[in-house]
Amino acid sequence: MPLRAWNPLAVAVVLFACGGNDGTGPHALTIADLAGNWTVTDWEYSLALDPSHQVDWVDLGLSGSLTIAPNGDFQVTPMLPSGFGVDHGRLTVQGDSIYWNGENDEEWVHFTLTANTLTLPWPEVEVVDMDGDGQPEDVHLRVVLRRS
Repeated sequence: MPLRAWNPLAVAVVLFACGGNDGTGPHALTIADLAGNWTVTDWEYSLALDPSHQVDWVDLGLSGSLTIAPNGDFQVTPMLPSGFGVDHGRLTVQGDSIYWNGENDEEWVHFTLTANTLTLPWPEVEVVDMDGDGQPEDVHLRVVLRRS
């Protein structure tokens, strides 16, 4: 029996029908899927030049929450050591990214939602005194929240 070549159109139809995690398939997440109350479980900074050097500020006493309404309105209240952190505004979802449009920050942030855990790795380099030596370092931020 001769081998048959795959029909590219048939393969594309099958793959499209199966969907995926690109946010455009049949199981695309909406802001309503993220609505609710979330508690900060990790607020982790890692050095931009050495990502293996990490400090989780939750271990240092940071606590906080994020509330998302079904229409996308949000309020985040992390109690940072410096006192900064409260923000509010509107979130929108496109694919696997959230547009975070708040008073203190406006940007697209990739996210993953696994069961009741929301992970947000902020894309830009921030300047934070990660190690408490009085000198700010270039860092990346990763926030993990659990649905309350």
